[in-house]
Amino acid sequence: MAKTTRKTQEAAAEKKPAARRASAAAPATGIKKTTTRTRKKAGAPGSIPAISDREVANLGQPVQAPAIPAEPTHDEIALRAWSIYERRGGGHDQAFDDWLEAKRQLFAERGLKG
Repeated sequence: MAKTTRKTQEAAAEKKPAARRASAAAPATGIKKTTTRTRKKAGAPGSIPAISDREVANLGQPVQAPAIPAEPTHDEIALRAWSIYERRGGGHDQAFDDWLEAKRQLFAERGLKG
């Protein structure tokens, strides 16, 4: 048998069992407990602003998105390149230059960098 020291025996005698906290068991029906939320005061950051009379009059009206210049499509560039080709009287070996010029013109018209 192993020898024990006096300190070990005293420490073991002084130890108290850990107290267990009572835990709230979830209901057997599977319903989760919900918390209540408070409403934010008007004018508080993150609150929904009031609707004006003008906005009420426009309810149900279609909303137009701001015009965002779109990049020209392949077909638009091809059509513009064809018109450049016809304007200069046709000719061979200039199709690539016509394409680049058409693309440059369309980007400039729409205010895009390309």
